[in-house]
Amino acid sequence: MIRKLLSFFLIVGILLVSVETGIFAGESFNSQRSIIFPTDPFSFQPGQGQEIANSYCVICHSADYIYMQPAHSQERWTEIIKKMKHTFGCPIPDDSMDTLASYLTHQNEIQPAALNSENVQESSSTPDMATVNPNNGKVVYTANCINCHGTKGLGDGPIGHMLIPPAADLTVIGMKSDQELLEIIKNGRSGTAMPSWKGNLSAQDITDVLSYVRNLSRE
Repeated sequence: MIRKLLSFFLIVGILLVSVETGIFAGESFNSQRSIIFPTDPFSFQPGQGQEIANSYCVICHSADYIYMQPAHSQERWTEIIKKMKHTFGCPIPDDSMDTLASYLTHQNEIQPAALNSENVQESSSTPDMATVNPNNGKVVYTANCINCHGTKGLGDGPIGHMLIPPAADLTVIGMKSDQELLEIIKNGRSGTAMPSWKGNLSAQDITDVLSYVRNLSRE
């Protein structure tokens, strides 16, 4: 009799935990933030391993991030791929890793012809900083930047800490000139996950978001 009661309470406990887990999982799912990526100016170039790269690399970042990297040896690419798999959960099969590493090593030698006026909508000339609208900058920042750089610009957004290198802390940019920062926003930053936004944001939006970021650095 005692065993039957213990079994009954055990089953009830398991059911309650399952229901509670489902409720919290549902709440977590509903509260997820959408992520907006900039238009990818080009895709992975032809070669053995292109399909693997398109299947697994773009799960987390765009193709142009690869072409912004410094030239790596195949051994270094293998280390990076293993880190993506074992640390960040990339589902790439083990038997595809060597092929991908070889492919990415070859991509070091390729300069895709993409960032030009024919396939990227270039922003118009930069407006004067005196005409900026920080309120619009906050809207632009919230829609496009917050997932990497975080609500206060500390680089602690939902995916910011997972990037290699991690997203920049925007509260310590006081030494950089406005022109330098505008160029980074427009054209991206080589060797990091910071992409080019000039094909997605207008010149006014870019200038406005810079003014908002400047305010973050002063808080």
